[in-house]
Amino acid sequence: MSIFVVDANVFSHSLNNLALDVFADIYEPWSLGMADGTILSVDEVYRELNNFWGAEDAVDSITKKDKRSKGGKWLKEHKSAFHPMTDEEGKIVADIFKNKKFREGVKEKSLRMGTPEADAILVAKAKCVSGIIVTAESNDKANAEKVPNICVAFDVPYITKDDFYRVLRNIHSGKPKLENVIVYKTLQIQTV
Repeated sequence: MSIFVVDANVFSHSLNNLALDVFADIYEPWSLGMADGTILSVDEVYRELNNFWGAEDAVDSITKKDKRSKGGKWLKEHKSAFHPMTDEEGKIVADIFKNKKFREGVKEKSLRMGTPEADAILVAKAKCVSGIIVTAESNDKANAEKVPNICVAFDVPYITKDDFYRVLRNIHSGKPKLENVIVYKTLQIQTV
C-alpha cells in the first residue's frame, strides 16, 4: 500500500486552480485517501495553509456566519489527515538540519515570526511511514534546499503534483495507483 505525504504547495495549487465542485476525479479520491490514511500531511502544512485559506477561526463574531472559503472548509474537514511530528520524526529532522544547505531552506522571517516551515518535517514523516512525498518544488537543481533534494539525501521517494493527479485519477477509475506515474529517487538535472 502506497502512502502519499503531500506538501503545502500541492494543496495550494490545487485549491487555487481546480474547483472542488468540478474536479471530482481529483478531490473524491483525495478525500477518501485522507480518510483512510493513504494520503496525509503534517500539522505544519496545515498551519501554512490555514494562514492563507482560513481553515480555522473564520467565523464572523457578529453574524456568526462562516467566512471560510470552500478551500478552507475542505481543509478543515480533513484536518485529521495532518499529523503531528513524532519523536522518531524529530530525530530525522535533526539529522536533516545537520546539513547547512537544508538549514538555509528555513527562512529567517519564518524564524522571527514563528510561521510554519514544513519541508524537513514532511520528509521525516515520509521516511517514517515509508511514504512517497508529493511536491510541486523543482527537482532539477543540485545543491538546493528544496524538498526533492532532501528526499534524495534521505532516500525518500517523491512524485510531482502532476503525477499525484495521475494517482488520484487512477484511483478514481479503478486503475493501479502508480500506473503511468514516475516515482523519483534522484534529481532530474538537465545537462546541456
